[in-house]
Amino acid sequence: MGVISKIRTVSRIAKANPKGWQSFVWNTGMAQMGRVGPLMAPVHIAIEPTNACNAKCPVCETGKNEMDRRKGMLDKQAYETFVDQTAKHTNSLLYYFMGEPFLNKHAYDMIRYTRAKGIYVETCTNGDFVDPVGVIYSDINKISFQLGGMTEETHSRYRVASSLKKAHENLYALIEERRKHPESNVQIEVGFIVMRHNEHEVPEFLKWAEEIGVDVANVVDPCVRNMLEGYAYLPRDKKYWYYDEQAFDQGTLRPKMIPENECVWIWNSMQINWNGDAVPCCRDPNGHHVLGNVFEDGVLRTFNSRRSRDFRRRILTDQGNIDICRLCSSYGMPDLSKEKPPSFSVQRHTMNPEIASTIEEAAERAVG
Repeated sequence: MGVISKIRTVSRIAKANPKGWQSFVWNTGMAQMGRVGPLMAPVHIAIEPTNACNAKCPVCETGKNEMDRRKGMLDKQAYETFVDQTAKHTNSLLYYFMGEPFLNKHAYDMIRYTRAKGIYVETCTNGDFVDPVGVIYSDINKISFQLGGMTEETHSRYRVASSLKKAHENLYALIEERRKHPESNVQIEVGFIVMRHNEHEVPEFLKWAEEIGVDVANVVDPCVRNMLEGYAYLPRDKKYWYYDEQAFDQGTLRPKMIPENECVWIWNSMQINWNGDAVPCCRDPNGHHVLGNVFEDGVLRTFNSRRSRDFRRRILTDQGNIDICRLCSSYGMPDLSKEKPPSFSVQRHTMNPEIASTIEEAAERAVG
């Protein structure tokens, strides 16, 4: 993004005045100047309701039972205290990380508490434990059912131990429940994780999603952790890859776009595990880079801790040697404009440079 584009984007953000825009402008400016702090509170928070899951997805640390940290549940009281402290600056909150969020029995109350503070909330789920009445009660802004296929056979190849039948039942019930509440803020998305064994089902998925009455159908490019998983799961159609095809053919797994000592996301967002430990981002599921604990020290102090600053300094000087950055193609900037689509739409969750928006376009969208 050029200097003129940055100035234009900052001006538009200030004019639009979305929640948290001051933090966004300050922290993004600090990133562009190569300053690791002091930062204002992050505008985007991702928090983990639990790192336990019923599914056994073979590309997931939780599913493979290879997570280094212990399993647990986000405490309701600690969470509400945390929300009270962060509500003034937090624009959006992702209620999800390395587990099935609705295994936490307090999920709907936690989401409702957050929404009452004026924070945009979204989550992802395998759909097995969704309570449609609870979802409407929670007033969540967006819930995404992430499916692995159009049949029980294709779905269970990746969503092992998950039930497509149960996910469909809960999805259909939620659609019907929302029809009873036309004033509801809930946006319903269905994601389809494209893999080698189900890529032929994408057209069927898009047709089905439109017919059942969801808001968004999201075609999701798959992530893998190593070459063996790549051989097993990456689609034959390379348009669903964000990995470098030539490097893959030579036995190396790496993204097409490799970040070069830059990650605005780390200056604007915080990933929090169920016990309050903060890690740089979603690329650290095992919690190897703990920056502090927000339940003990608060968000602002943790966000500006010595460990947080040291990690950002490594981003600016030695990102190529940071383990969690090696398979990341960069996430651009957090989106401050959250609007429900007026009609059915199709989206692509992709980092493919031929398809994905540039950082500049993402910044432009951030202010609508």
